[in-house]
Amino acid sequence: MTAEGQQPAAKPKPKRAAARVCTWCGTPFVPENKRGPAPSYCKQGCRQRAHEERKRQDEITAIHAREQARLDRIFGTLGKTTAAKARKAVEDVDAEQAGPGPQIQGQEELTW
Repeated sequence: MTAEGQQPAAKPKPKRAAARVCTWCGTPFVPENKRGPAPSYCKQGCRQRAHEERKRQDEITAIHAREQARLDRIFGTLGKTTAAKARKAVEDVDAEQAGPGPQIQGQEELTW
């Protein structure tokens, strides 16, 4: 009791962290630590898999840019009509080989 006969103010209960959904696997989880930025992944393994996927996508983008630059150099030496026909042929082949687009969210479709 304080000098005026009042009880000291009760300490507020710590708020429970809100449940979140893992960005990689979609599992709901409650963050363990209440300090710092809110986590996006339920565990370190999901965080690592997401990192590996980002790196893989970066490598694919870099390969595509290199190949595009190489084709631009080749087509630059050809005449306009020949280059247009060759570019169309390359795009047709790329479209056949590409298959479905990248499955960023559908990790279950990835095969190793």
